Amino acid sequence: MKKILFTLIFGMAAMAAFAQEQAIYSQYHVFPTFINPGTTGFDNQHQFVANYRSTWASFPERPNTYTLMYNGPVGDKLALGGSLFSDNAGKVSTTKVQINYAFRFQVKKVRIGLGLSTEFLNRKADAALLNDPLVERNDDVLESLVDGQQIFDASVGAYAIHDNHFFVGLSLPNTVRTRLDQAPVAGEETEKRNLFEHYIFQMGYKFDLADQNSKVIPSITMRKVRDTPYQIDLNIQGRFLDEKLIAGLTFRPGTSGAAVCLLGTKLNQFQFFYSYDLSLSNFQRYTGGSHEVSVAYSFNRKPKAAPATTPATPQK
Repeated sequence: MKKILFTLIFGMAAMAAFAQEQAIYSQYHVFPTFINPGTTGFDNQHQFVANYRSTWASFPERPNTYTLMYNGPVGDKLALGGSLFSDNAGKVSTTKVQINYAFRFQVKKVRIGLGLSTEFLNRKADAALLNDPLVERNDDVLESLVDGQQIFDASVGAYAIHDNHFFVGLSLPNTVRTRLDQAPVAGEETEKRNLFEHYIFQMGYKFDLADQNSKVIPSITMRKVRDTPYQIDLNIQGRFLDEKLIAGLTFRPGTSGAAVCLLGTKLNQFQFFYSYDLSLSNFQRYTGGSHEVSVAYSFNRKPKAAPATTPATPQK
């Protein structure tokens, strides 16, 4: 009986994860391009990021997510980015290719980034699921997953920071979403969508403690993404000793809330981060929490070369 209950709990949680198309990262406030295309190349740096996330550690067939990302400037105004995403959760695998485009400009003390991301997503379930006695037969959603789903998606985002202190960002996931394979499941195509039905809003302030060579960055994030409950994250991040020590804490209130601890460091052009998620719900009893690791390499854009000057012809 316990084994069946355990399997059912996992099945319900896993199906919720399968439906979720927007990857959930705990380290988005360190790498905001994870959630907002408007931050692509925002700091005028080329950045490469490798991210690994293990959700519900110690749980059988837990979700494991791998992400490789690049973003950087291609001129004074434009920036490009791209990422590869792979997720394996139980019998369902998801791969995604994403390309970001951003336009950056400055108005007095305000730097602004406007971005667009386009992505192609392929999701497929193992055909063995059709023979699982715990799975309902003739399920349109499951059969669609076994056949494979190809989805095109586009999102828009905006990000601004005033005087390198106060920042605000808004991204709208699933602005354009369409199935590229066979006819969608009944009712999916007729679903009415509001432009602001799915959103991620972020706001915070960077306090410079010059005397202590440190920064403190409190922020708040409000998130409502497809097939995921509404969430509010309260974040606090500290950067000390020229960012040789970086620590952060996130608290997500609610019945399905969580607490996240972050530790990181910066060594020359490399950054290393580790975070641990602790669920505040009863589901935590069945898992070892969630782990996330990121390694990043960044370097500044090369300054534009000064135009060559022709020596003046001496006067006779």
